[in-house]
Amino acid sequence: MAESYPLVEQREYGRPQQGGGWFHKRPVRGEDDLPLLAAHEVRIFRVGEEYIEDHGGLRPDDPVVVAASSVTVVDRSVGVPVVVEMRIPSAEAGDFTVRTTFHCTVADARTVVRDGVTDVEALLLDYLRAVPGLTEQGGDLPIVDSAVVRRRIDARLTAYQEMRPHVFSGLKAYPRAVEVLSPEELAAHVREVEEARRAREKDRLREQLERERALALAEKEREREEIRREEALRKERNRQEYETLRTRYDHVVSAEDQEHELMLKGRQNGFVRNEMTEDLRLIGNDPIAADFNAYRNGDISADTLADRLRAAEARRADRADALTKLEQEYLERRATLERDDQRWQVERDDKRKELERADRLEEHAAGREAESRRWEQERDDKLREHQERRQDAQRLSQEQREWAERRLVVNHDIGKRLIDRGLVDNTIVDPGAFINSVGEIPQYGPQALGQAPAPQKASAERLDKRPADTDVVDGEADHESDKETDPDPDSGDDSDLDLGTGDMEAHIGH
Repeated sequence: MAESYPLVEQREYGRPQQGGGWFHKRPVRGEDDLPLLAAHEVRIFRVGEEYIEDHGGLRPDDPVVVAASSVTVVDRSVGVPVVVEMRIPSAEAGDFTVRTTFHCTVADARTVVRDGVTDVEALLLDYLRAVPGLTEQGGDLPIVDSAVVRRRIDARLTAYQEMRPHVFSGLKAYPRAVEVLSPEELAAHVREVEEARRAREKDRLREQLERERALALAEKEREREEIRREEALRKERNRQEYETLRTRYDHVVSAEDQEHELMLKGRQNGFVRNEMTEDLRLIGNDPIAADFNAYRNGDISADTLADRLRAAEARRADRADALTKLEQEYLERRATLERDDQRWQVERDDKRKELERADRLEEHAAGREAESRRWEQERDDKLREHQERRQDAQRLSQEQREWAERRLVVNHDIGKRLIDRGLVDNTIVDPGAFINSVGEIPQYGPQALGQAPAPQKASAERLDKRPADTDVVDGEADHESDKETDPDPDSGDDSDLDLGTGDMEAHIGH
């Protein structure tokens, strides 16, 4: 059995790294964060309080892997042998050593991880100790009767397993073989176990030395590769620096030669400019001086100079006449512009006044329209108020008529009962007065509630403040409201009739 059965490997996760593109960052796990799986193993990811089983299909960027806090690799091999040893007392001074081999299979990997089943031998040992009467099977036998003890224990385990099969937190275990060791066999077994342990330790040390040697060789090879790369980089850097220095030297030499040539050319151009500046300062814009300079240098003859002087004098006279004419045209145009400016100023003032007058008219019209809307709104409100009062008066009149009808019905019923029973045959009384004296009839309406038509008075006071254009409409509404609030003259005023039923039955009974 593997020492880590059934949990092969467990890893705790921290915060996931950010992967993806520059504009699409998302959390992702590394490839090394996912443990490798054998054909008979599964991975169990813990996400919050849930345990999710994976058979190797989830990738590092899967939401389950990213959100997981831990991962556990579970061995799902069928019938993994697990050996459990326990000691039971014998009839002699020594004890029997019972070795039981269980075949274990993971039935629910998530339950195994959730319950933390790491020491299967301890669970099976507790199971054996919980079997009733198992530790008492060798108490009456000596050490030499180990075969009898083995048969007893095997039979009891088989019977107990048939009656009460047990599952250890998702792990099924079936006892397959039971051995009872004598002291010699136990000593031999202990030696075998110790030799196997030493062999495993020796193999582990040898594998560790081989891994360390391989790592040292890889480290040396990496260092040699690093040295070769640094030497190549240093040679390339030296070559680039040499090329840079050579190019810089060529540029400096070329720039110095060009600067020397430009300095010589600048000095020559400066001398020419100084000569031209001096000639221009002396001659200026005077064409006569220019002609004299050309005559002195021999560029023109004396006749040509005389002709040019006469032509210059004629041009001067023409220029004076042209200037005079231009001054006259300028004065005339300036006067015209001043007249146009004054006319434009007057037109602008007129236009501004006209616009201001139109604005005032629009504001006045808007104010009148708003006042008219306000008056119309007030008139509509007062008409609606009159209409509501008229409806209230109609409902009140209707209630009064209904109440009068009910009183007539009650009076008629009471009189009929009195006459039917003969209570008024030998009595000289007015039946109507007698009926009215039977009891008090509760009063309803404004008179009974003690309400006065105050709202109508307040409405009349508000109507006195209405605009002039709503007097006629409000007057008609008041007239109709007064008509509705007047009681029916033909209905009669029977408010003083007493139709109470408090003592009616008592009087009739006597």
